[in-house]
Amino acid sequence: MIKEEEEKKKKNDFFPLFLKHSLFYSQKRRKFAVDMSNIDSYIINLRDAQHKDIALHFKLDNDFFESIGQEEFLGGAFQVDLNIAYGAGDTFTFRYTFEGHVEVPCDRCLEKVSLNLSFQETIQIGYGDEDNNDGDATVIPFSQLTYDTAMDMYELIVLNLPLQRIHLAGGCNADMLSRFSMEEDSEDGEINFN
Repeated sequence: MIKEEEEKKKKNDFFPLFLKHSLFYSQKRRKFAVDMSNIDSYIINLRDAQHKDIALHFKLDNDFFESIGQEEFLGGAFQVDLNIAYGAGDTFTFRYTFEGHVEVPCDRCLEKVSLNLSFQETIQIGYGDEDNNDGDATVIPFSQLTYDTAMDMYELIVLNLPLQRIHLAGGCNADMLSRFSMEEDSEDGEINFN
């Protein structure tokens, strides 16, 4: 009788333990799925684009720039509209429209400067052999069914940055500018203590 009660108790202990572990792992799987969905949100299924034109909208923020692993931007926010059209010869036309700003170090004073950007770009993507790349289109292998747009969006932002990334007149850090001018004077052999 005592053995029966102990076995019954073990069975009852097993169920809460099983339930606790299954809840723990399901929560962990859910968190993983959410993390992956943030990364996967920039991946396009090319088979869908072969049947109809696709219009997508992305919001790029600081998390996007951090996930790319770049060090050039200090932050930023963009609204990106992407239209994908399937064309002849197994090609896709990706039309991007960007609206937003990016934060970078100022070329003069090294303080953060926010640059507003608004631009449109078109990229051609086609199936083929890398040996046959004519330079006008991004060539992907025939076995590839998806395309990750994240790096394209990052590179398009970089390419559309102005050559000089500076504050508007009077916006630079005066203390930093005076330190730079003091260093320039000392390099010329002159010492300026003003």
